[in-house]
Amino acid sequence: MVSPFSIQPRPPTPIMLIRGCGNTSLTHDKVLTFVVATLCLLGAAKADLVSDVQQRCEQAVDWLLTNQQPDGGWLYEGYGDKSSAMDTGVVLLGLCEAYDRLPQDQQCKVREAVDRGVEYILKCWDGDRKMFWDYPDGGGKEEYMPMYTVHALMGLIAVEKKFPDIAEKHGVSKYIDEALEKLLSMQNDDGSWSNFGPGSWSSPGRCTGLVVWLAEWSGRYGPSDERIAKGLKYIENHLEKSPLGGLISSNGPKIDFTVWDMLAFYFSGDEYYRSFVPKLQEGVLGFQHKDDEFAGAFAAHTSVYDSEYGPEGTAAPCPHKTARVLFALMLTGADPNDDRVKKAVEFLLNTKSQSEGAWFWPTMNDPSKPDNNPMKAYCTGWCLAALGAWLQKVPAKKHGIPVSPLMVALAFIPARRAWQAGTP
Repeated sequence: MVSPFSIQPRPPTPIMLIRGCGNTSLTHDKVLTFVVATLCLLGAAKADLVSDVQQRCEQAVDWLLTNQQPDGGWLYEGYGDKSSAMDTGVVLLGLCEAYDRLPQDQQCKVREAVDRGVEYILKCWDGDRKMFWDYPDGGGKEEYMPMYTVHALMGLIAVEKKFPDIAEKHGVSKYIDEALEKLLSMQNDDGSWSNFGPGSWSSPGRCTGLVVWLAEWSGRYGPSDERIAKGLKYIENHLEKSPLGGLISSNGPKIDFTVWDMLAFYFSGDEYYRSFVPKLQEGVLGFQHKDDEFAGAFAAHTSVYDSEYGPEGTAAPCPHKTARVLFALMLTGADPNDDRVKKAVEFLLNTKSQSEGAWFWPTMNDPSKPDNNPMKAYCTGWCLAALGAWLQKVPAKKHGIPVSPLMVALAFIPARRAWQAGTP
């Protein structure tokens, strides 16, 4: 006689019958196996993307280190053999953003490269004008100096944040102080900034948000400064609803007009202006390409105001424009696991120059000949900054099976065995 208190093994219980499969049943064991396998696959896919991005960043850093010039700068390829303060500033931004997730041996080389890059940029300083030329000894065009200066500041502010010892060694803070004060003094009566250089660099839509963001990002200015307050109000007054969702700048067609506005609002620290940020994020994400070939990309001149361009229009998908959007999304708190964000990441992984590790600007030259393109250092700096910013928001890659799915599987094993044995 079996004691009523003895424990009998419990057979697997069918939890559902699969229609059309006769007596085939789906048991708890099968469900459990499926769930665990799915979790492991999902975790592995995410880990693979992180691993791919880290590898791509390491390749980009290798390319940048190899192509740093003897004077410490990086070239504006195709326009002579002189290093450019503008391109060097963007490269420094990229190296700083990616630094924390690089291997230790690469980090040591990056520190040396950053030190030399800062030294080069400071040689381009004009103490009288309180701005940077593109080359030492007055090289470049005077009317473009504000454009050179904002790019140099991107790199110098990033270095001040990431490598305070290097910044202190070169006295970087003084140059940032004086350059920002000079730019702020150039504000127009309506609160905007404009005429920083050629083409769209003359537009207040591009210049205003960029100046306000750099001033705030440096930690030196905020809405309590009257000039920043006027700039923020100007930006607010030049936003409109996008037919694709969210808000966008009404100042012009460039996608990064809205990007700079988003950064300016976020780094203001002001609750009112920060409330606009999610709508601006949706605004820029609305212009993402949907087609298979360029999925995840943002076009160079995407606009809802010009019939030539649109989310699936004729504007060429552009790595460094996509990178600016991704960079801004990460700095303003967007979800790094949003499908649209990951598509932008994947687009950057799939676009590169024939030069190993570099990115290029397809609208500047023949896209079929990326090595003839003159903007590899500039585009590579931006793409590295964006992917580095994304990596900072996701867990580091792990060796072997991702930890979280593995722990889930291990946790289920004793529970399943106990259940089958009938253990209460």
